[in-house]
Amino acid sequence: MTKPIEIDRTSPIPAYYQIARDLRNRIIRHEWLTNERVPPELELAERYGVSRITVRQAMAELEKDGLLVRMRGRGTFVCGDPTPYVNDLSYSIVSGDRITQAYSVTAKILEKRVVTDLFPAVSENLKLAPSDHAVYIKRLFFLKGKPFAIGQSHIPAKLAPGLEDEPMVNNSISITLAQNYNCHVTRVEDYIEAVRSTQSECNLLKCAYDAPLILIRGVSYLESGEALEYSSTFWSGDTVRLHITLKHNEGGFSV
Repeated sequence: MTKPIEIDRTSPIPAYYQIARDLRNRIIRHEWLTNERVPPELELAERYGVSRITVRQAMAELEKDGLLVRMRGRGTFVCGDPTPYVNDLSYSIVSGDRITQAYSVTAKILEKRVVTDLFPAVSENLKLAPSDHAVYIKRLFFLKGKPFAIGQSHIPAKLAPGLEDEPMVNNSISITLAQNYNCHVTRVEDYIEAVRSTQSECNLLKCAYDAPLILIRGVSYLESGEALEYSSTFWSGDTVRLHITLKHNEGGFSV
């Protein structure tokens, strides 16, 4: 085992979570392979300079995520496929149906309703007047049965009348809008930033309070240039990698 990280005892992130994140990264880097035994709790506690109970908490997190399995009398072993979810930013965060199929991602609708009192960011990005309404859809995404992303979308009600009561096709916003409202996205603009989780997000993603998340805000446009959807997606920071491909042209590089 290579030198472990130094625990930041001034950080609001609990020590056990810092250790769990380090162990997860080691598994992803294949420092330990599938079915290989990881060092025992006592050895890890000495290496990280923490109590055995703290290490046990960290390993319990990885057990919960399906990365480790304990075998009585034998130790703890790496299991499953620890490869992180890779999101290709060539596709819309919300409408990436090809990604969903490739990674066994499922979605559960948490809320779907019409909202009249819109946040300024929603009105500005969707170019809505004060009298306009939007359909708000909140979903929880699962990777191999485990929550790893929260998606929130606003769609102008005038472009999709009755969407709040419309059954979603495969829980997909893009497919529903395309099939039922003839609304096809031709351009998406995404903005990426790192944020800390709130208690509400922790409850849904089953992560530690103040854990790192990747927030991607996006606006989807129709061919006419009209904004169809404003979305905010919170990704679990230790589960997701973002993939961007740049192509060279006469003006330089572009996505």
